[in-house]
This record gives sequence, structure tokens and C-alpha cells, in this order.
Amino acid sequence: MLKPILCALGLALAANALAENTVSFGDTVNKQQITAVASILAKPAAYLEQQVTVVGEVTGVCTKQQCWMTLATAENEPRFRIKVRDGDMVFPLSAKGKTAYATGTVKVWPQGEGKPDAYQLVPTAVEIASE
Repeated sequence: MLKPILCALGLALAANALAENTVSFGDTVNKQQITAVASILAKPAAYLEQQVTVVGEVTGVCTKQQCWMTLATAENEPRFRIKVRDGDMVFPLSAKGKTAYATGTVKVWPQGEGKPDAYQLVPTAVEIASE
């Protein structure tokens, strides 16, 4: 008797998961004011320490702690990363190739000696499309 109930519950949960098109972390993403990553990279000083929402294709995910993702940028632009403290949000490796929205604060991302700084978003909210 318990086995059919558990199977039905499992199917209902799976159907619900398929019905949802996103995986969300943190607060609600502000999709009303999206800033293009290219705009941030073109004039980063104008966006530093400002809250923005970005959208883009995920091109990489941290394989150790799943604490960062990179978004697609033009070939001649530096990488743009979404970074959290380890464990605050755990981005799935399956996010690569999917569309992600993130709301947060733009920060400098030091690249090391002799290399120009890059920029990253420290998010308060992230949403990754399931398809």
C-alpha cells in the first residue's frame, strides 16, 4: 500500500519539477532592469558597486565548490563571472549552456600580476533556465 503512494508522490514531484522552467537561488531576480554584460565590460567603472541584473549563456561552472559561473562574452572581452562565497549558492554543473539571470553587485575580479582586472557579479539572486 505504501509503495504505490510513494510512486505517485514521486511522479507528482517529478511533474512539478518539469513544469518549473528554472532553478532559483537567493532572492527574486529583477528582470525589469537588465544590463547587458557588454555594457558593464565597456564601462566597468560606471557599474562598480552598483546593483544590476545580467542575463547570459553559462559558459563555465566551478567544478570544485560550484561557487561561480561564467557568462558568455564577446571574444575580445574578458570573462564575466557570477561568484558567491563557497556554500552560499551551489550552481549545478548542468547549468553550462543554459541561460542564467543574476541580480547583484558588480565587483572587480583581480586576475593576478601583470594581467588586467576582470569583473564579476556578487549575486543576491540567480535563476537558471532548465532548458
